[in-house]
Amino acid sequence: MNIWERLSNLDRRVYYVLLMLVVAWPILKPWGLPIKTGQEAQSFFDTIEALPENSTIALAIDYRSDCVVELNPQVATLYRHAWSKGAKIIMWSMVDEGANVTQALVEPISSELGKTYGVDWINLGYKPGGDVTRKKMIDNFWEGAGYADIDGHSLEDFPIMKDFDSITDADLLVHISGVVPGSAETFLKIVAIPTGLPMAVGTTAIQGTSETPYYAAGQYKGFLVGLRGAAEYEFLAKEPGPAIVGMDAQSAAHFLVIGLILLGNIGYFATKKKSTTEGGR
Repeated sequence: MNIWERLSNLDRRVYYVLLMLVVAWPILKPWGLPIKTGQEAQSFFDTIEALPENSTIALAIDYRSDCVVELNPQVATLYRHAWSKGAKIIMWSMVDEGANVTQALVEPISSELGKTYGVDWINLGYKPGGDVTRKKMIDNFWEGAGYADIDGHSLEDFPIMKDFDSITDADLLVHISGVVPGSAETFLKIVAIPTGLPMAVGTTAIQGTSETPYYAAGQYKGFLVGLRGAAEYEFLAKEPGPAIVGMDAQSAAHFLVIGLILLGNIGYFATKKKSTTEGGR
């Protein structure tokens, strides 16, 4: 039995172990592969960069724990970038897990950068009600938010909420979504288009195709798609983090798959040639 036949008969678990090792390598020791940025991430970065000092971002978080790998880096970089511009962020979720998932992400960043809860940012928690709540946030934001933050404290206790009576008092609406079907277009139709409030969006890779037409039509001022979009945003904001590391790991997995495909084809033709030679004797 030659080497090609031995390789073709390897236990498939060997390949799974090899894949785990290859993916772990750039995570433990990042490669720093170059990141080519696209127009979508560039426009998202430019939109945040153009915000005036002391501006306010209304941030709707609509994803659960199953999407943290793709979307947490988008949110983390957004906070770092926005705070570097002196912006404030009012955050809430219309998906059950969203507010809790993001709270655990933002608190360490806030502590690291010396930001104050209730002054520089606030988490209003889970706000059910769908389209009714979205519409109410235009007419009376406090009522739409249930008059309380994630811990049940009155919005009157937080300086960031002073004079924030409508979502239109924000300078920008950002929607980060990982649910299917996505609700970004609902925010667009109910909030952004009728009021003229600028809107930027971040989605998972699988949702990217459904949201792209809105970005292409100029409805979204910025657009991040999946882990790739997060990595591009980290690169543009000069905030390298888990998304760039994740792209290194993803590239490593692709290199392995390409290598195995090449070996498989070489082995196929080598064994076929051997069979033909032996059959002709």
